[in-house]
Amino acid sequence: MKSAWLKKEDTEELLILFNGWGMDRRIGDHLLKESRCEEFTQDLLLCYDYSSVELDSEVLEEMRHYRRISLIAWSFGVWVAQQTSLPPVTGAIAINGTLFPVDAEKGIRPDIFEATLSTWSDENRQRFYRRMCSNSQTLALFSCMSPERPASDQQQELAQLKSLFLHHSATKSAWSYDHAIIGGRDLVFPAQQQFAAWKGVPATIISDMPHFPFFHFRNLQEVLACLSK
Repeated sequence: MKSAWLKKEDTEELLILFNGWGMDRRIGDHLLKESRCEEFTQDLLLCYDYSSVELDSEVLEEMRHYRRISLIAWSFGVWVAQQTSLPPVTGAIAINGTLFPVDAEKGIRPDIFEATLSTWSDENRQRFYRRMCSNSQTLALFSCMSPERPASDQQQELAQLKSLFLHHSATKSAWSYDHAIIGGRDLVFPAQQQFAAWKGVPATIISDMPHFPFFHFRNLQEVLACLSK
């Protein structure tokens, strides 16, 4: 996978943001800009482009110097984060994703996943983004931070994720998610599947939130506040 230090000022606390499939750093840059307006104090590491579930060894070594590590994961990043070797995580939030990424009852239906993978193109990408955002207002916001990656590159990442799903079925992390945020209008990971996947885990349900969640959360502090609910 790729990672990028969006903020690194040698603070005592680190926030790791696991992005969704097909994304790049632009969502992270947007969230950091909005968060700095509210005195965001943590360092921020963004993870994306999941060709593997391993972080660079140098990045891992730098992470071990933090006293506290929090984690926010969105979409397929929810599963990837749990497969990644990380230092101890003190608080973790899953947004519109599950630990069963391709699953008829707790994730994305296998036939829908396969159709997305086999037909991915520039044209179908735009359809997917509209579905991901659900309405024109959210799509307009997403368009300001949509990934600058070719469709072929995103398709290759999705194919690699399929291979990872097949070979990394068991979660190996010592930590678990403390809170799930579920969008009632998520058309990618439907709310019913998320409810089934997160039984017993404290959850925030936002009835009108689509799969893309960062219209409802202005900044990272608003997401982290869910840990105190």
